[in-house]
Amino acid sequence: MKKNYTSFFLFLILVITFSTNVNAQDDLEKTLSKLSSSAGKAYVNPVISAFGSNLNSGWVSILPPATKLGFHLNVKVIGMGSFFSDDVKKFNANGDFFFSQSQADQILQASGYGTNHPAYATLKNELTKATFSVNFSGPTIVGSKNEGLKVKFPGKTIQSGNQSYTLQPYELSIPEVKGFLDDLKIFPTAAVQATIGTVVGTNVSVRYFPSVNIEDMGKFTFWGVGAIHNPGAWLKNPLPLDIGVGYFMQQMKVGDIFESNASQFGLYVGKTIGAIVSVSPYAGFTVESSKTTVKYNYQSNQVVNGVPVPPAKVEFELEGENSTSFLIGLNIKLVAININADYKIAKTKTASAGISVGL
Repeated sequence: MKKNYTSFFLFLILVITFSTNVNAQDDLEKTLSKLSSSAGKAYVNPVISAFGSNLNSGWVSILPPATKLGFHLNVKVIGMGSFFSDDVKKFNANGDFFFSQSQADQILQASGYGTNHPAYATLKNELTKATFSVNFSGPTIVGSKNEGLKVKFPGKTIQSGNQSYTLQPYELSIPEVKGFLDDLKIFPTAAVQATIGTVVGTNVSVRYFPSVNIEDMGKFTFWGVGAIHNPGAWLKNPLPLDIGVGYFMQQMKVGDIFESNASQFGLYVGKTIGAIVSVSPYAGFTVESSKTTVKYNYQSNQVVNGVPVPPAKVEFELEGENSTSFLIGLNIKLVAININADYKIAKTKTASAGISVGL
């Protein structure tokens, strides 16, 4: 791998620890408030898979020994990061949209109807009193801040009296909806993980990260729990490799907007070479799933009796794209200190790295 995962890990922790922009969630809510449900789903979709893949990464770097009873305690600080490809930086979706007074003016003027046209008021009223099926396009949440949302009016023929008026297709710009994370390449997450064992070849792990503000996203909090079992503990003769069967579940909240739940079942193998100072390559195959609930208030341009309608609550669930993955990694032990790094091959690719102290 070309990436220096030790530097990458330190970068992740610095991002989580020192990013304290308290206005971040307000900014994200303002952006989402201009997006209907269909556009909102497409806009936030890239981070949904990143949330889930991060949650389902970094759990296993040391497999439990094949012993019936022993004592092992390991406390690890870990960082995970999912990679974004260029093809998730933009979106295209269809949905309903109310045009504002100023947007109706733009559409009419683009079709050659000036304010002095006798049917101008009638046409403008027709444009602003009903929803239109439109096309949304522009940057996703991880796209560029230099691009804004585009709303394409499909065109319409309006009948008024005995006259037909044709409005041509027109593309409107909503510059307030930009790529919020500005071409982000890696989405970071961090956690503190404690692992204790070993009882009948089983270790239990707990993850936690206290509530902090992440720049551009809002308050971040995280917890998880799981266990891994080495079936070799039941065998009379030791196996040439350590093996493990593990299940882990976790939850993450980002502000009041995102709440993610994830789980994974994995099969792992590893081999330790050395004792006080050792090197342990490991690999795993996992079956995983994740789901994120997204909540925000949408403020449409609809006006009733001259009064703007109040914001409408939007809530939907999106699933992460990862279902199976293959993991490769390396753990280096220096007396009581362990340093590990691994890489997950899946639809959403993720790297993790950690440093721990074990007894």
